[in-house]
Amino acid sequence: MPSWIRWLPCAFTYLTVIPDQLPFHRSDWDGVVPWDDVLWCDPGDVDDWVRRAQRRQPRRESTHAELHAREHYDWMVRVRAERIELFGEMCRRAGVPVPHSVRELLSCLATLGLFELTDGEDGDPLVRPRLDRDPLDVLPLTAEERELEERAQRDDRTVLVAIAVRRLAERTRRRWRRRVLGTTAASLAALAGVAVEEVHRSLGELGDLAQLRVEEVGADGRLRLSVPWPDFQQRFPFAELPAPEHAV
Repeated sequence: MPSWIRWLPCAFTYLTVIPDQLPFHRSDWDGVVPWDDVLWCDPGDVDDWVRRAQRRQPRRESTHAELHAREHYDWMVRVRAERIELFGEMCRRAGVPVPHSVRELLSCLATLGLFELTDGEDGDPLVRPRLDRDPLDVLPLTAEERELEERAQRDDRTVLVAIAVRRLAERTRRRWRRRVLGTTAASLAALAGVAVEEVHRSLGELGDLAQLRVEEVGADGRLRLSVPWPDFQQRFPFAELPAPEHAV
C-alpha cells in the first residue's frame, strides 16, 4: 500500500525488499537490512545544503541560492519532526513501544499487523508481509484523521498517475514546450497501480494542478495527453511516492 510511505519512518523501505518465496526466514534479510540503524533520515548540516545550492547557481545568484536552501532545510526538518511525533502518537494509541532501530521497527509493525512473525527453527522466525493492508484499517485514527487520510490517499493516487504520465512522456519527442503521447486509461492504471476510475479523476486534477491537457480520441478509449515539459518532469521526478519531507 503506497500510502504507508507517509506514515512510517524512512528506514521502513528496507523492510519492503522482500524475497521471492513466502513466507521467508527473517535471516534472509541479514546483510540487506541494517538492523541497528536509526529509523529517520538525517538531513545533515544546513551549511552543506547551502554549499550544494550555491554550486548549482551562478555566483550572482549566491545569496538567493542560500536563502532558498535554508528555507528548504527548515521546511524539511519541520515536516520530519511532525512525522516523528505523529508516528510516535500512533504507537502510543496502539499500545506499542515506539521503536528506535530497524530491528525494533519490525517488531512494532508486526504488532500493528503489517507483518506476521511465526516461530521458526533456531529462533529464526518466519516472516509473511501484509504490506497490502490499508492504513485506514490498521492505524487507530480519529474520525477527523480518517477523513484527512482518505483525502491524502486520493492525492497519493494522483501522484502515482502523474509518475506514470511522466515515464511515458520521457519516451516521446519534445514538441516545443510540450510532449504529446497516446495511451489509454487502462494502460495508465496498470502502470500506476491504481483503478481505471482513479486514472480519470487524477487526470482531471492534474489538468488543474499541472496544466496537463487530456483529449479523448476515437471510440476505443484512446487518450492524447499533452504534457508541459520540463515543468511536469521537474514536479514529478520520483520513481515512486516519496516521504513527505522528500517531496520537493
